[in-house]
Amino acid sequence: MNSNLTIEEIVLINNLLYAENLGGPKGTFLSPGQEMKTIGDYVKGTLKNSDLIEDDKEYSTGITGSEYKEILAAVNKNQHLKDMIIMQVHIESSDAGGGRSALLYDPAYNEAIVGFKGTEGDAEWIDNLSGLCKVPTAYQQSALDWYRSLDLSGYDIITVTGHSKGGNKSKFITLMDESVDNCFAMDGQGFNDEFIKKYASNIRDYQDKILNINAESDFVNILLNDVGKRTYYLGTNFGRLGFVENHCSNALLFFDDQGDPSVWKAQKQDKRMSDLDHMLNSFVRSYPSGKKEMLYNALANIIVCAKNNDSEGIISSFTGEKYSDNTADLLAFILRYKEEKPEIMASLQEILSQNGFDTAMLGVIDFVTNHELLMEFIGASPNSIIGLLRLNNAPKELVTFLQNHRELFDFLILTASKMRSIDPTKYRGDDMTPDTAGGWFSSFARRTDRGKKVLIAAFIFLLILFFLFLFVVH
Repeated sequence: MNSNLTIEEIVLINNLLYAENLGGPKGTFLSPGQEMKTIGDYVKGTLKNSDLIEDDKEYSTGITGSEYKEILAAVNKNQHLKDMIIMQVHIESSDAGGGRSALLYDPAYNEAIVGFKGTEGDAEWIDNLSGLCKVPTAYQQSALDWYRSLDLSGYDIITVTGHSKGGNKSKFITLMDESVDNCFAMDGQGFNDEFIKKYASNIRDYQDKILNINAESDFVNILLNDVGKRTYYLGTNFGRLGFVENHCSNALLFFDDQGDPSVWKAQKQDKRMSDLDHMLNSFVRSYPSGKKEMLYNALANIIVCAKNNDSEGIISSFTGEKYSDNTADLLAFILRYKEEKPEIMASLQEILSQNGFDTAMLGVIDFVTNHELLMEFIGASPNSIIGLLRLNNAPKELVTFLQNHRELFDFLILTASKMRSIDPTKYRGDDMTPDTAGGWFSSFARRTDRGKKVLIAAFIFLLILFFLFLFVVH
């Protein structure tokens, strides 16, 4: 790799790509109005309005005004970054997901830097999930098409970078176009098994150009099969967003008393993320090919509903006719996987706890996972269970919730019935590589995209089981 960027500079650039409306519209970095200006011009103009940047306001996912002020001040002290020119800003049409990117020019080294912002909206979230079964996804191809439209012939060095979905796009472009010299992907998801098989030759030829810059506890870089060298860094201590902060674009940045940024290498990936990675791989490789598109539609629906605070929509994803079969498959697999690999439950319990869930009821899983018939009994007797909860002075909100959503009991029966036919260790959970594709890996392909979202389902029915368990032991 021959880029002249430091890791700190790469992280700062990726944070600039997320900067929007800092002190007003001119505080948006990826705006056509910034074209042919330097990064220094942008920072200077934005800092002029720093009194209009609200410290506690979240201007992009997880990043507040006060944190952006730190980032801008750090860039303002870095002459190398300030001298870079914003050559072109690209905004995809709404029909193509609305993704954003930019071409930057480093005059000191005649280096082109093509940067991709992370997931922009609902359409790009859905495209992320389509990566479970599509090769390539629509917006991966759109990113490549735009990259190839650029005139990069006069540059000595060409570097691509991005965070999250932007990291995935930058890796995809590197594998598809030999003109790329360097790729720095921050916490970008990987690619499905079919992709690894189809492009094995490209991966062998170009993966050495890719450096994955990962937070040790990030939950996105574990998704699908990664390519390129992996490096892990310490992430932000948990604050107001809890575990979610591991995926914020500024998670790796630490500032000293003088406001100078640094990143700190971690010894290895967080074991909890490694455990979750293997479980998700195993699940999707066990999933029938004909049902995988419905699975990604179900997960996409859950994510969009969660982003829009649509709790009824989330419940419908678990209980409605359209998606209940897929979500029950996923939940049943997790429960059976725990029987074979009990260490996963400790990992999931920590993750849930750090996301603000009350995990006391998770202890009953040891009792539940070996009792599918009990789950069916509970599901078949909603009135009895609700009555038992009332007798044991269960929270009124819980009783009301279950009365209004009796379909959850049918979901329990469905999940229990599926548990009997699942072999959770049939497929290996390691990432596929070009050298292992078609070998000991199954012909079933892919890995699921949102392990965390399925825990919502577990949380719902474990509430029921917890209070039933209290009744039994008393």
